[in-house]
Amino acid sequence: MVDGDNAELSTLGALGGVPHPTGYPLYMIWLRLMQWLPGSSPAHTAALATAILGAASIVVLHAACRAWGARPLAATIACAILAASPVFVEMSTEAEVFALNNLMASLILWLSAANGPFKGLARAGVLGLIAGLGLCDHVTCVLLAPVGIVGVIRGGREAQRMVPALALAAIAFVLGLLPYAYLLVTTENARSWGRHIDSMHALMFHVLRYDYGGPGAFAPNHPPLPMLANLGELARSLGRWWLWAPAMLGVITLARRGARRAARWPWLALAGSFLLAGPLLVLEFNVELEGPGLFVVHRFHLLPAVILAVPIAVGFDDLGHGLAARFPGFAQRFTARPQLGEWLALAGFVALLASSLSFVQAVHSPAVELNARNMLRSLPEDAVVIVAEDDLDFATSYVELALGERPDVTVVMWYAIARPATRERIEQRLGIKIPVVGADIFVAHFAEVVLATKRPLFVDGFQRHVFEAFPTYPFGILFRVLPKGSALPGIREVFALNRDLYAHFDLGYPLPPPGLGWPAHVHERLAHPWQIIHDALIASGDPEDAAFALEIGRALIPQ
Repeated sequence: MVDGDNAELSTLGALGGVPHPTGYPLYMIWLRLMQWLPGSSPAHTAALATAILGAASIVVLHAACRAWGARPLAATIACAILAASPVFVEMSTEAEVFALNNLMASLILWLSAANGPFKGLARAGVLGLIAGLGLCDHVTCVLLAPVGIVGVIRGGREAQRMVPALALAAIAFVLGLLPYAYLLVTTENARSWGRHIDSMHALMFHVLRYDYGGPGAFAPNHPPLPMLANLGELARSLGRWWLWAPAMLGVITLARRGARRAARWPWLALAGSFLLAGPLLVLEFNVELEGPGLFVVHRFHLLPAVILAVPIAVGFDDLGHGLAARFPGFAQRFTARPQLGEWLALAGFVALLASSLSFVQAVHSPAVELNARNMLRSLPEDAVVIVAEDDLDFATSYVELALGERPDVTVVMWYAIARPATRERIEQRLGIKIPVVGADIFVAHFAEVVLATKRPLFVDGFQRHVFEAFPTYPFGILFRVLPKGSALPGIREVFALNRDLYAHFDLGYPLPPPGLGWPAHVHERLAHPWQIIHDALIASGDPEDAAFALEIGRALIPQ
């Protein structure tokens, strides 16, 4: 388990339940069906199931490149480059919805092509079905609508029955949306999203992402980013993943094929889908382009990278034709041994994959999972923890529900407390009534109610109102909250307590590189309490212990 969403999907894939909006029912059904895979943990089982989807997406994308006019070798080279790119490998080897999104996009590209596997009404019907199923995984699949619509129209023309083709596509599209019924029937549990999906109204509320601000919102309560920052990051992603020159070749091929009069509309539709899924989509992003935020953004760059595979493969083919015309003798010797090209493509794939594995291994660090386990193991019985970060919320749920460790601890994601189902679960679990002041729920009032139950209370570093209202002191990566008027322990006692806690933490893995998403963030959070303790020891006149505290913190920071 390597990050927040991955933890949530791994947990619900094993137990059932509703994930965060839009619910991703097709992917959840897939994970539920694949629980027989021999994984060593729920997260590993979900990763194996996702790897099957990642492999299938490359097989289908190869067929799509050929259906759009590329010869086998050109399609193989293009698919090998993409399949070995670091984020593609990462998203295909952990529980995430993007591998299935890549598969759905590749299917639409294949089915829409002139040389696709179906003709006439069959083409239109299957395209409609895949479009509906695609939306049941990830809503960005709708950005391939230009290509899919051209494919449906092509099917109608092939059958010479346009109206029946459009009607069949529409009916099949509706049938493809049926997996959303999973969200109505799946078993609700403590990790399910914080609204009861028990009606069509609740289902539409969830699918349309109103908890996040609606269909057009990306990250709620975040300020907008400059357009050029997002466009520049997209260009860097596509350039690095496609080794720069092939990416430029793909863009040139899109422009050239779209400018031709013959068969231009499919290529214009492909260019339109690329613009929608790439430059136009990223303009909506308002997540900081560093640390965990950058990892979130990169996942959305995969769809335009997949679309770009088709013009890149066709561009390779055009380039091969040009070289064959210019160097006919070399071309004849090369084509006389067709397996040579396939072996060269395979060797290139292995070399590129080897260069990506260090990144993937670092991202798939056990830091996030072990951080959650270390935190839970350090807490007293029946503790309550208030957090504000996804990894602490989702990761502790994975450890408690999927691994069965420390189910007595209650972790509260404060921003989720306003959701009715989440609030009901917490009230029932703690035997309390969460106080509402006016129309709002305040964390300091909630903390007071929890402390009145005599349960140990802890918070992360984002609960400013709790720090202002109650005595607190560092306790591992958290802060222990004491009732009002309680005396705080001395700083040397706090130092000794945390030294003992950290001595029992499982940190037996390589330090992640600096800036590498969630693993690096986990270690920055691990180191932060020691800076607080260091400063307090200096203020109390204990430079020797202060130096030791500072050294502990520095040893935890990624280098």
